[in-house]
Order: sequence, then structure tokens, then C-alpha cells
Amino acid sequence: MKSYLITIIITSICIGIYNIISPLHHGIEKYSKMIGMLIVVCIMISPIKELIDSLDKNGFENIKDSILDTDNISKDEYNEIFKDYLNRFSIDEIKQKIKDALHQRFEIPEDECEISVFTQYDEGLKLSSIQILLSGKSIFKNPYTIEEYFEELLGCTCQVLIK
Repeated sequence: MKSYLITIIITSICIGIYNIISPLHHGIEKYSKMIGMLIVVCIMISPIKELIDSLDKNGFENIKDSILDTDNISKDEYNEIFKDYLNRFSIDEIKQKIKDALHQRFEIPEDECEISVFTQYDEGLKLSSIQILLSGKSIFKNPYTIEEYFEELLGCTCQVLIK
């Protein structure tokens, strides 16, 4: 990295000196500056070329190994990690959809509700229950109508709690 920065600095200085010393007419001077800038840009993007070349030689194995140490992990452990990742992503999406429904249907602001989603994995991700914790002015909403709405909508048990 140090040599990379030194190369950019030295090249920029050399191009600047060339533009000052060269006996160019005013019409050609802008083209020499443009060529100098192109040289600096090429030097700046050279690490990207090296990255692409390494991907072509090794495929994506190095990236996968750097993200997840697959040498020390079994297939079952990998499947569990993948399921956990999908669960986290899916649960965040479900929480956001529930907050949106609370806001649209019951006029409950997002900052006045906290959602907990409980899932189980039986041949696919399934909701087992949800908990909605209300705070602020939203505590005056009827919790039973909220519970009925989400139990019918999601097909799981719903519990509304007041903070």
C-alpha cells in the first residue's frame, strides 16, 4: 500500500513538472493535462485489475474461504449456519411487515412498538408465535383486536403486551 501511494504521488509530480517545463502552445496544453490525468487514474485503478485477475485464476474459492472457513466446517454445520442466516433475514423482514401493518391498520407508530418473532424450522421456516410490546399512546389501543387480526393474518399465536 505504501509503494502504491508513493507511485501515485511521484507520477503526479512528474506530470506536473512536465506540464510546467514543456514548451507547449496553449491549444495543446489541455490535452497533455488530460493524458496526465488518465495516467494517474490508470495507476489508481490498478489494484482492481489485480483483484479481477486473482478471481479469474482462483475462482471464488478464496472469497468463500475468507468469509466462511469451509475447511474446518462440516456440511451439516454449514447448513445450520445458512439456516440461521436465512432465519435472521426472514425475521427482520417479518418484523418490518408487522410494524407496517400496525401502522396502517391500527395507526401505531413504529417507535411505539417492539416486535418479537419466534419461528421453528420443520421442512421450512414457520412462525410459531409473535409478541408485540406497545408503549406510549399506543397502550390505549385494544390489544384483543390486534391479537385477533394477527392470529388470523399469520396463522400463529399473537400476544400483545403493554410496556
